[in-house]
Amino acid sequence: MSARDTVVDLIRKRDFVSQRCKVVQNREGRAAVMFPLKYSRKNNGEYSFIKQVGDQVIKKQTPCEKVVELISRGSGETEIVIMHATRFCVNQRCGRPSSYFVDRERQGHSTCTGCGTVQKLCQSKFSLRLTDDGVSNKSQWEHTPGMTHRDCRITTRKGRMLGKKPKSHERNKWRIRRKIEDILHDWHFMAIESIIRCAKAKLDIFYRHVHPDDEDEADNQFKLPHGGAALAAACVYCSVLEFESRVGYKTPCTLPALQESAQQCRDQKQGRKCRDVTNEKILRYSKLLRKHELCSVEIPTIGAESLLFHPKDAALQHARMALFSDCYPVKFHLKKDVSWGLKVRDTKQGVLTIDSCDPHKTAWEIGLRKEDYIFQVGSETIDISYTLKKFETKILELKKMTRNSSVLQLTIMRKKKK
Repeated sequence: MSARDTVVDLIRKRDFVSQRCKVVQNREGRAAVMFPLKYSRKNNGEYSFIKQVGDQVIKKQTPCEKVVELISRGSGETEIVIMHATRFCVNQRCGRPSSYFVDRERQGHSTCTGCGTVQKLCQSKFSLRLTDDGVSNKSQWEHTPGMTHRDCRITTRKGRMLGKKPKSHERNKWRIRRKIEDILHDWHFMAIESIIRCAKAKLDIFYRHVHPDDEDEADNQFKLPHGGAALAAACVYCSVLEFESRVGYKTPCTLPALQESAQQCRDQKQGRKCRDVTNEKILRYSKLLRKHELCSVEIPTIGAESLLFHPKDAALQHARMALFSDCYPVKFHLKKDVSWGLKVRDTKQGVLTIDSCDPHKTAWEIGLRKEDYIFQVGSETIDISYTLKKFETKILELKKMTRNSSVLQLTIMRKKKK
């Protein structure tokens, strides 16, 4: 929710007590203040919430009991900061505040994620310059929608920046953005560009949380975490986890692989020590991003077996990644009650591949071919631990499970055509 869509309300503890106000939960489950009818506030509504009690910031998960305790411990001059929303969904049955809106600047409207209703986009002195056909004339745009003065720089033809010199922490953010591309440079699969864009967006939002627009130039209290390569790897790892959770299958971008790639992207200077990029640091920074609501999935713990390479398997893992780097995933759905006509062999490189495919059977008809690498069966990833016998046993087990579905999803990695 932007600052222009909210109103800040202050009430001191002595007034809170004298007016007999109460701490209750609002519609979102956050702590809010309920005023008696006699002292009701103009903008107070079902989405108003307590932002701060004295110097203590009240988070979304803070229970009402903890807020009551903070108020009771404060003095009579303790200030309680309350935030009121002023812009709501036009659908009267919904009525959600603008924090639920997704802005579509180039389309000229906002969309409520609660009900899907299209809202008028709240813009400041900007027009899409629509033609008679209703198409925006971009040549007359005064600036790029969705961007602020912090996203733009005026440069000469030689690349020299004009105007005020960018701050050191902003130049540091640009350096970390370049590291995101360097970390993922050696991966080539269909979703890699989407993961890169998502990781850069997370970094930009996190930077604005640390250094907001109204930041005092002399205030250096908050800084980005040390280790640009580790922070870039954390942004990438969160993006990968969200992508895998959304599509339902794994990618070659595992934590050990990201750690090894980020280790090569450190800023090393001769004669000076440089912090190593470790799995622990990437996970710690990933949890920091989740704390700032920049990751919607759970971050695994360092003790999780799925995160680590065993020394004896490291060579197979690297060989597997090398094979998959030139492939793209394809999903097929095979009936459980028929013969597929597949023969599988072990490549000895951590991957099982299709050795032959009967042209008169189901697998050939739906598009499976020889030399396709088997990546996933159902929701189970066929990793380096799978042998031919283990894979056959797994297929037989899944075929017997006809209760949920009559088909079985098979995901393969197919080589790109050169």
